[in-house]
Amino acid sequence: MTPPQQSTVAYWELFGSLERSQLRPAGDDAVVLSNIEHGLETSPAANGLTVRYVARGCENYRIGGRGYGLEAGQIMIAPHESGADCEVKNVEREGTLGVCTLLRGATNDLDWVYGPLVVGAGCSSIGALMQDSARSLWTSARPKQEVASKLVARLRSELPAIARAMLAQAASMDAAKLSTRFEMVRRAHLAQAYLHSVTERAVDLAEVAAAVGYSQFQLLRAFQHCFGERPASYHRRLRLNLALDEARRRRVPIGSVCDEFGFAGASSFSHAYRRAFGHAPVWSRRDAA
Repeated sequence: MTPPQQSTVAYWELFGSLERSQLRPAGDDAVVLSNIEHGLETSPAANGLTVRYVARGCENYRIGGRGYGLEAGQIMIAPHESGADCEVKNVEREGTLGVCTLLRGATNDLDWVYGPLVVGAGCSSIGALMQDSARSLWTSARPKQEVASKLVARLRSELPAIARAMLAQAASMDAAKLSTRFEMVRRAHLAQAYLHSVTERAVDLAEVAAAVGYSQFQLLRAFQHCFGERPASYHRRLRLNLALDEARRRRVPIGSVCDEFGFAGASSFSHAYRRAFGHAPVWSRRDAA
């Protein structure tokens, strides 16, 4: 573990094996780049909020007596007043790769945080920020302390808007307790993250419900309240847009990429696109030139 530089934002790197309990440098906010092969670590409690991003592999957490899995491409936002256990096991030779931040005192104005919230990096406002920061910390020649400080500043700037969005979604749920409404929001975002992780085929409601550990009825209700449509239609629109973007990126006809996103061919894609968006996909000869 490399020692952190002296700064209001502590930065360090954790490679290889997690230890059962590790002392962390004192300070304000913190950013940790990790590449872990195996192990179990207990993080001490702190008055603050953690934002964790896994770029590769899978990390398992126990927070407040409850287990949470964090897959590649997912972000977890969680209060840290009770600390957390992190376990990494059965990973590939390269190990997991991730970034964890601690924002001290950041829970003070975030009343929506009744428990960890897991979101997909591809469908959250801080997703690109965490992805870019992880890439810079892992490969860039830029000073890592500078990258860490900018990451913390951006997170502090953007998290209040995420909190307001979560509060609005919780308020839309038809449940008596605020904690129950937040749990519905949490499961809906888990489902959204799962849909963004499976884009090569259609996914039915039963599969999504099983993946997030919720009943199909409850998940359908929660997802519609949060995102305004059923998981199936949301997923179809996502795959349609991804297919179109990929064809444009490669500058090839849409039929060349349809099967990668679960569509039988160009005709099937165009029909599904028209049904989803009310018009034919915008296309031109230049896109496939």
